[in-house]
Amino acid sequence: MTKAIYRWTVTFIVMSSVFCTAIVAGPGNVKVVTIKPETTARLTLQSPINSKLSETGDFVTATLAEPIYVDDELVIPRGAEFQGRIIALSKARRIQRSSSISIAFERLITPSGITVPISAQVTAIDDWDHEESLKGNNKGKMKGGHSGARTIDNMSRGTSLGTSAGFIGALLGGAAGGGGRQLLGIGGAGMAAGMIAGILLTKGSEIRVNQGTILRIRFLKPAAFPIQEDSATN
Repeated sequence: MTKAIYRWTVTFIVMSSVFCTAIVAGPGNVKVVTIKPETTARLTLQSPINSKLSETGDFVTATLAEPIYVDDELVIPRGAEFQGRIIALSKARRIQRSSSISIAFERLITPSGITVPISAQVTAIDDWDHEESLKGNNKGKMKGGHSGARTIDNMSRGTSLGTSAGFIGALLGGAAGGGGRQLLGIGGAGMAAGMIAGILLTKGSEIRVNQGTILRIRFLKPAAFPIQEDSATN
């Protein structure tokens, strides 16, 4: 489908929605209000996300946490449903490579049941329960970060193993007639190797987002919404 055909299709859908709204709402004028690109909003996640279990293409739903106004006029009320998908996802890997995720919303369903196509990108995830926030880059990619506690734990374990290995090496070196400095070098090398191994074996953090988490979004393209005007005010 070419871009021109796509634009005409979107226009037809919006205008059809406007026409249906006018019929259902009764007497009065219907106007179309456009939400401009770069408009931001806050959503409440309705479907949990886990980078270890979720997959690219999985469906994501959220509801509008705060109403959206254009020129002091209510356009989208609180509770409107946003529907989208996970468009990119990578799981956590070793060497502290954290998971990452990108989420885009493709349509919005108003409380009156009208479906409007949109293009919006999740720019941040605010996890109030854990007092954490994941910030996306200019393409909406959010990373899970690093687990300091897990890294320290693995370093501690690796150091302990390295110390043990170094101690055994020192004993063997002593039995073979090695000098004191040489024995200290063997022990120190074992500790360093264990510490490095602990870091290399540590995975990055997975992204776990529970229902009720706040998503911050940004509209990428204009979105047109039909607004019913009361004939008594005209």
